[in-house]
Amino acid sequence: MSMVELFWILIIALVVACVAAFLLLLAYKLGGVERLQVEGSDIVSQMANCDFCMSWWLCVVLSLVMVAVFCDAWLLVVPFVATPIARRLI
Repeated sequence: MSMVELFWILIIALVVACVAAFLLLLAYKLGGVERLQVEGSDIVSQMANCDFCMSWWLCVVLSLVMVAVFCDAWLLVVPFVATPIARRLI
């Protein structure tokens, strides 16, 4: 992996972290997280109480979408970098 590819993965991780943080804050604002906590199954309810868990799975979903669009398997590394950033942004 070259330095240019690493640079772009870091930039993409920052964008994914910002999008994930925005979507989580929007879900909090619209009451979606509270609905998951109340109406979800036991494991979904526990996950909705954890910002780290929710940001992890949201970053995984966003990176899987990007892998499908760009056909680049290196994008599967993005959630490992983007999740702590998204957690701090929340």
